[in-house]
Amino acid sequence: HRWNSPPGGLFMPPMSPFVEPKPSGWQHIRRKGDERKIHPVVEAGGALWGEPFQNYLAGWHEPERFTIVLLTFRRPLVLYSALQRLVNLARLDRIVVVWNDDEKAPGEEISWPQMHVPVEVIRVERNSLNNRFLPLDSIQTEAVLSLDDDTQLRHEEVDFAFRTWRENRHRLVGFPGRFHSWDARHGGWSYNANFSCELSMVLTGAAFIHKFYLYMYSDYMDARIRAHVDKVMNCEDIAMNMLVSHMTQLPPIKVTLRWTFHCVGCSDSLSSNTEHFNERHQCMNVFADIYGYMPLIKTQTRVDSVLFKTRLPRDKGKCYTFV
Repeated sequence: HRWNSPPGGLFMPPMSPFVEPKPSGWQHIRRKGDERKIHPVVEAGGALWGEPFQNYLAGWHEPERFTIVLLTFRRPLVLYSALQRLVNLARLDRIVVVWNDDEKAPGEEISWPQMHVPVEVIRVERNSLNNRFLPLDSIQTEAVLSLDDDTQLRHEEVDFAFRTWRENRHRLVGFPGRFHSWDARHGGWSYNANFSCELSMVLTGAAFIHKFYLYMYSDYMDARIRAHVDKVMNCEDIAMNMLVSHMTQLPPIKVTLRWTFHCVGCSDSLSSNTEHFNERHQCMNVFADIYGYMPLIKTQTRVDSVLFKTRLPRDKGKCYTFV
């Protein structure tokens, strides 16, 4: 990695998001003996839209898959529903369920839906939200989709976010956005979840991230940040957003219209009480003090599909139905 920027040249994870894209015409060229599918535009001689687009993973990089890391704690019915929603999700390599209950192992009372990909359950030694970002050997892809067990997304939303991440591998790509601001009255940083024309964070309960940052979070980031996350049982998403912005000097990327998630029947969520937000205000200041500055960076944009809300002729299809 680069010597003059974090993490320097002496910390070497097995993969990096800081790679140069291939030449723009690489996907249009079929080399002798190469049987991989070339860009459908070359074969059809026209624009790429509708079903041909959905079936072909275009982009600057080689075709690839992603791993879902699903954090769960004592909500077997919610977990079952979460896995059921992921059945037949395209380009998924495997699902890693992080069983965040250090007292009770998953037993026979838990139902597991029939999946199209392997599902591996990792039982951790202690209940910690830092477990969301463990660089597990089970994760065999560079792309990681971090999910809460109560997150509900359409398959095409996941697909679009994955495509967006592939073009921005060094950044966080997520759905609900949040922002920070300076509270002059109290003399400190504050966390804000209100609607805003700016954002500086995306919630990691639904976000794509490069596995490189899991190594950074677990092995490189200041241990005092992880200790504070354990102390308040909160703020691991703020910590990851700060880490990535610190390393890239860029904000995260928010995709689609979503600003929040609503989970029917999830009354025991950690984020459902007032104290949760007070702790997040505190986290902003504790983490900023550790970094020595506020690493979060604001952006005024979000990313939508190219043909989103575009009126098309009846014989043309959009990239996605809802995105």
